[in-house]
Amino acid sequence: MNTVTQTNNAPYNIKSRYGETALITGASSGIGKGFARALAKEGMNLILTARRQAELNELANTLESEFGIKTQVIAIDLLDPHAADALLSTAKWPVDLLINNAGYGSFGEFDQLDRATEEKMVDLNCRQVVSLTHNFIPHMKQQKKGAVIFLASVVSHIPAPYMATYSATKAFNRYFALSVAGELSRYHVDVLALCPGDTVSEFRDQADFHKPMPLPPRSVEDVVHTALNTLGKKMSVIDGLANKLSAALGKIWPENRIVKFNAKIWRPKSVS
Repeated sequence: MNTVTQTNNAPYNIKSRYGETALITGASSGIGKGFARALAKEGMNLILTARRQAELNELANTLESEFGIKTQVIAIDLLDPHAADALLSTAKWPVDLLINNAGYGSFGEFDQLDRATEEKMVDLNCRQVVSLTHNFIPHMKQQKKGAVIFLASVVSHIPAPYMATYSATKAFNRYFALSVAGELSRYHVDVLALCPGDTVSEFRDQADFHKPMPLPPRSVEDVVHTALNTLGKKMSVIDGLANKLSAALGKIWPENRIVKFNAKIWRPKSVS
């Protein structure tokens, strides 16, 4: 792995370690937007993709003006089965760092949630990640350097009743990332499964998740720092001490106990 030590405000040296260009999915808000800003500060050119054209244009203009980088905006719906091929053919530059960030969740009793929305979640959170990774890693293997970051979640380590589909998709992301990492390490391509917990972003509104949690959420900047500071050192990382402890508890307790405990903690108020 390409190791590096981060100190205080020193750069992560992403550009020198991996190359000129990063592609970020779900770049218009939240963690994706946070990655865009951090990598622009590193001097990387960015391919920014999401559905919202106006937000992407505004972000691109800001980053170009502030950091002097080049950007390409590709507004696209990744639920389109041809989206990954469209991104590959449209990208202006070879992609040296791929950040599979786009995705969404839901909250509630599984059988009461909209089935089509749950099915699309699997499609977006899993299928498009497979397609994009398959399309963009050949260049990295050929160059014998590059990196891929997968957005998993702390709930990829522990079952999450009332977020059943989301938890399962994030477990897929984490295991897929680790498996691909095993294949790519001999090509000097680093892979990271990033596992954040509750984060200040649009995720809560998108998932209709407004249940208060016992500890304050982490910031986008915290999550991005954890990822970039860990990339090349480990293949998987959980952001935040509280989230690490939650995941550890899931490994110590018997499976039925952690499932019942989480079902009680996560149960919506509307469920008697």
